[in-house]
Amino acid sequence: MGLCLACWPPSFIFFESMKVTQEKLPRSQMGLLVEVEGDKSKQAYEKLVSDYVRKARIPGFRPGKAPRQLVLQFYGKERLKALALENLIDSSIKEAIEQESIASLGNLQLRDSFEELLGRYQPGEPLSFNAAVDVQPEVTLGTYTGLTIQYKEVPYDPASVDATLERYREQRSVLVPVENRPAEAGDTAIIDFSGSRRDDGSEISGAKASDFEVELVPGRLIAGFTEGIVGMNIGESKSLDLTFPADYPQTELAGVEARFEVTLKDLKIKDLPALDDDFASDISEFDSLEALREFLEKQQQEQATEQTRANRDAAIIKAIVEQTTVDLPDTLVNREVQFLAEQSIRDLQQRGIDPSRIFTEENMPRLRETLRGDAENRLKRTLALAQVARLENLQVDESQVSERVEQLRADLDEPVSEQALADFAREEMLTEKILDWLAGHSTIEVLSPETAEAAPSDDPSLSSEAVSSPGEADNSDVESPAPGESPPVQ
Repeated sequence: MGLCLACWPPSFIFFESMKVTQEKLPRSQMGLLVEVEGDKSKQAYEKLVSDYVRKARIPGFRPGKAPRQLVLQFYGKERLKALALENLIDSSIKEAIEQESIASLGNLQLRDSFEELLGRYQPGEPLSFNAAVDVQPEVTLGTYTGLTIQYKEVPYDPASVDATLERYREQRSVLVPVENRPAEAGDTAIIDFSGSRRDDGSEISGAKASDFEVELVPGRLIAGFTEGIVGMNIGESKSLDLTFPADYPQTELAGVEARFEVTLKDLKIKDLPALDDDFASDISEFDSLEALREFLEKQQQEQATEQTRANRDAAIIKAIVEQTTVDLPDTLVNREVQFLAEQSIRDLQQRGIDPSRIFTEENMPRLRETLRGDAENRLKRTLALAQVARLENLQVDESQVSERVEQLRADLDEPVSEQALADFAREEMLTEKILDWLAGHSTIEVLSPETAEAAPSDDPSLSSEAVSSPGEADNSDVESPAPGESPPVQ
């Protein structure tokens, strides 16, 4: 039976305290044995019947003037009795939660058979039933002080500034024609192509395009596609026998052996602008290349520091979560899964990708199961850190929250409510304070990149890639063009 808390009659009269017996259940549910007195069970029925009598529209009678017995016959006595029982159960559960001061998260469930209860329900007689409600989970922390934490340092690499400037040049480059030579890696090719299945020769839907522009670098399309074009001459046609990867997003093509007929129509190469003061002033607010370099050096030094801290935080969180026991309720997990799904859709849209290509009916169960694991991990991490804050009475200064809000607002392009910014800032600052406290009460070992690479570990804080903090910049102030829709060979 679905319980509808929004449907409670606003004029419902609460009676004396009910007898409620609580029982802890798995998945952070609280079981409730609710015992309803006879006068309350009668009142629920009489109120519902009175409402129907007052509003009934029965042929031959003005609204509200039909006799009670006729109204019962017209609508059905058993049907009205069932509706009264629904109201009685709904209101009794709500009253039990308030009476017992239960911190309910929602997901109210009737644990008994509604049909069996309906058979027992006699207005004016006592009625007992079993229900359940999700509650805040109990968090049990293991040892969270005196830990040994290892994480990888991310040093600043001066060469990254040159790499960033080179990327800027490529973004401002223009394509110029190439003549009298075959295609080389790094060229931009203009091709016609069509794809078919090798087993039966049938066309692959969407795997066909004319004047398709692609840069000849590995990984731009499915493995072997751009590599197969290298060495071709303008006007030449060629067959490429390739296989779609097993994890291809369009599941109907995953692992499919395909043949692509490709014609190279034109070749172009990037003409890069000169790296000088004019270039610096064109792409930034700086008047000289030297000033731009100084800015990039400072920016990337700060990012290296932030990434090192992110590795520290990831190592601390991993150590704490591994020793935390919590039985997550479905209400919290389902909310987090929904949040992650909506976040994934927004991310795809921002990258110019149609979410319906990924979130298909066929792969939604698999995606939701993946998101469920991510949701449980995120919740366990959040609850573990919150428990540390409670146990150690860690709080943030509201004046500092106001300062952080002003900093955040200065970086926003669109208006955001003051309350939303304050909540975000407070949560971010409290998380930082908790992690700093945990670091101060642990033994910290900072590993060089070489030492971290040599250490056998699946810990992300020791991996070759730095753990990025939320909202981290990508070392670039110049955005690459958003990719358009491409045929399914990407």
